[in-house]
Formats: sequence, structure tokens, C-alpha cells
Amino acid sequence: MNESHIQQAVADILAACQPLRILQFAEKRTMSTGKLKAFSLCVIVPDGTDCRALRTRLHLALSADVPVNLSVYTVEEWEDLLTDETSYAAWIARKGQVVYDPET
Repeated sequence: MNESHIQQAVADILAACQPLRILQFAEKRTMSTGKLKAFSLCVIVPDGTDCRALRTRLHLALSADVPVNLSVYTVEEWEDLLTDETSYAAWIARKGQVVYDPET
């Protein structure tokens, strides 16, 4: 598993903002080699953050050699969406793995 792309993306995000948590929840790999082709991250940020503007800024800050899909939520949005088991955020929480949490 090529973790360097994911680690680089996390470092790029940390340089651009102060997230409360980052989860990786999807990845695409080539069938023949297993090489990472793309991956998805969920960034949870403090309440009051303009997620739309931040998402654009984060995409511009990413230096990974593969496409990165970003979902950005404030804590309030995240916690509210987790109460609905059918929401995309709840699916991310079930399937994803934490790749950054300042508490750990």
C-alpha cells in the first residue's frame, strides 16, 4: 500500500488549515499492480469555517501525484449528519479510517 500520497495530502492540508480530524474513506487502485490511482479524504473543521472556500483552497494546496477527492464539514454539520444513518457523512464515518486527529 502506497501511504506516501495520503501522508503528503494530510501534510498539505495541515499546512493550509487546522482541521480537527481527517478521515480517509475511499481509494482506487489499478487492478494489475495495486498502485494507488486516487483517494478520498474527509476534513472536519471548526464551526464557523467557510467549507466551500476552504475546500477550494485545499484542492489548490494539494501536491499529491494522484487525484484527491475532498469532503469538508464543520463539526456542527458533521455531528448533525451523523444522526442520519443514510447520510454520506454517516457512511464516511462507518467506512473511513482516521488518518489525522490531534487528540491521538
